[in-house]
Amino acid sequence: MSLLEVTDLAVAAGSLQLVDGVTLDVRPGEVVALVGESGSGKSLTALSVIGLLADSLRITRGSIRFDGVPVHGAGGQDMADLRGNGLAMIFQEPVSSLNPLMPIGAQVAESLIVHGRASAADAAQQAVRMLGRVGIPDPERRAHQLPAELSGGMCQRVMIAAALISRPRLLIADEPTTALDVTIQAQILDLIRDLAEEEGTAVLMITHDMGIVAEMADRVCVMYGGRVVEQGDVHDIFRQPRHPYTAMLLRTIPRLDHPPKQELFAIPGNVPSPRNWPQGCRFKTRCDRATAQCDATPALSEGAHRVACFHPLSEGMT
Repeated sequence: MSLLEVTDLAVAAGSLQLVDGVTLDVRPGEVVALVGESGSGKSLTALSVIGLLADSLRITRGSIRFDGVPVHGAGGQDMADLRGNGLAMIFQEPVSSLNPLMPIGAQVAESLIVHGRASAADAAQQAVRMLGRVGIPDPERRAHQLPAELSGGMCQRVMIAAALISRPRLLIADEPTTALDVTIQAQILDLIRDLAEEEGTAVLMITHDMGIVAEMADRVCVMYGGRVVEQGDVHDIFRQPRHPYTAMLLRTIPRLDHPPKQELFAIPGNVPSPRNWPQGCRFKTRCDRATAQCDATPALSEGAHRVACFHPLSEGMT
């Protein structure tokens, strides 16, 4: 049974539809990667799940269920009780997400104290240990410092520590390794994977890095223009992508077996603004397989490997 179930989710800003009909699920102990270019609606989907949409945004249809219980429309206190306890999120902008007036140790320990999972003294000790686990040197001293005294990469690690310390049942990781060097990045990814395998934590990971997807994910959900265009097992997606957009995303990955100094592939065109999304398939203006049929909106196919495309790629066409 899935721990998180998102069904036909739509998010709007006034009359502008930003997320349109997203359906996905995450099971306990599973890592699901949500991928796509900036502006695809990935972060808005995640913020909808955790109940932190800006006041100017609203969910216009669909449902979000956590452990079988609807959370969309839950009262503020109910969501506050769930966040930092059953749900946790690593935000994309750590510097703006941290309280500039509170020592980082106190911020990491806060969820344990608020939800009654540890005394103040015990929570402080756990915070120091977690700061060390995410690669912060001299964590005892750093725990008393303010965010302004840390680099952007260090603040990112503080955010990760704050999310992981409560051992949430669902972890949403929005670009969790941005601004981290490769050594710390590997350490953080190992921590997240251990949480999934040892604690049964469900992980929804938002990332642009297809290398991280290949290493971490069990399943992949590809978004474009606020819609899901492909879903499936990570091995199926990498071995045989069906949607032209997914295939192009995979072609952007640098390969060691390519000749040196070969020009890197770039997806032609740009992601359209929500104000200018084309009618029907939103990728059609950048797709070399588009026809007049693409003026209609393709639905996701059925099965384990699902694609929303009138002209999906077949075997051997990647």
